[in-house]
Amino acid sequence: MTRYSGEHRVTFRFIDWIWRIKGTVPIDPPQSAETVFGKLDSLFQEKNTTYDVGEETLTFTKKDQLPQDRMSVFDSGTLHVADGVLRYDMISRALLACFLAPLLFFAVGHAGVALDKWRNPPEVVKAKAEAAKKRSRIKPETVPMSAVDKFLGAPKPEKKKGDEEPGKKNRKPTMKTAYVFMGIFFALWVAGRIFEHVRIHRRFRTMLADDSTAGTVANPEDVRRGVFAPE
Repeated sequence: MTRYSGEHRVTFRFIDWIWRIKGTVPIDPPQSAETVFGKLDSLFQEKNTTYDVGEETLTFTKKDQLPQDRMSVFDSGTLHVADGVLRYDMISRALLACFLAPLLFFAVGHAGVALDKWRNPPEVVKAKAEAAKKRSRIKPETVPMSAVDKFLGAPKPEKKKGDEEPGKKNRKPTMKTAYVFMGIFFALWVAGRIFEHVRIHRRFRTMLADDSTAGTVANPEDVRRGVFAPE
């Protein structure tokens, strides 16, 4: 993917592996592009899928993919047949989202910690801690009761549980939760990046090796109009 702006050129070829899956499948015995695309035609006969077939290249686009779509994780891509090899290059926004999600949680977590530091400067936190420490040294049972309280039979003050254990309101924001979600989404990206590549490569290889799946690719003009040939 390359963008041009004046004399400056920006390329993403060093990072596009994050959301792009590329590979090659040997075709043995070698077959024509029409035959290869005919065998793979059922993959593109899904709802909200459009594709265009050239001489040796098939270009597809998917929108609002259904769960039953065997290529639902991919949003667009190209398949090229030449010299007895099928080369595929496909883009997945789902993989990109899983990769960017940890960065989002990292930013939100740090923003929460920074906001807490701004609202509670170190000197204020230190003063509150010292005041709480002094209060903890004073035992309620050692505080003398007034004569009126004794006359009325008021019970002696007891130490409350909240004085010993800080409540949830006193807990400071930390990065722990952010790190947990970062780990979850990064694991999803790694698993998806590996699993989806292996799965689509195996599916292409299996369909190309099966002569029973051979068919005829829909006419490109029909494809543009949204009319597909029956499987």
